[in-house]
Amino acid sequence: MISYRRAVDIEERVKAIVAKTGLGYLDVERIRCVRSYGSASSNTAARIHSVSKAFLTGFGMKPAYVIEFIAEIFDKLPAESQDEIIIHELLHIPKSFTGGLLPHGRVDFRRETKTLKKMLKT
Repeated sequence: MISYRRAVDIEERVKAIVAKTGLGYLDVERIRCVRSYGSASSNTAARIHSVSKAFLTGFGMKPAYVIEFIAEIFDKLPAESQDEIIIHELLHIPKSFTGGLLPHGRVDFRRETKTLKKMLKT
């Protein structure tokens, strides 16, 4: 059974990455990170989740996102690879920050991630 724990340490990294890379359209106060334990996934280190418009409207909530980091994979990676994964997941959030997610193919994730990683090093 999968269990989840809030990952405040990764949330701090998200804030730092957003500030340093100019991804200012992201409202970091509405992005949360969790570590999952016990996932059967063997190739995925992270995934992003959002809530449907119907749910948000019904509860009168603003759009929010949760990035799940699969602890068994993500935590074993070097910091630079972790940053790359964090950036990749953040790129799934549209500039409109309306609760949707950008699929692979809509964004050149490799190019954008590479560009943003360079910004982190400066």
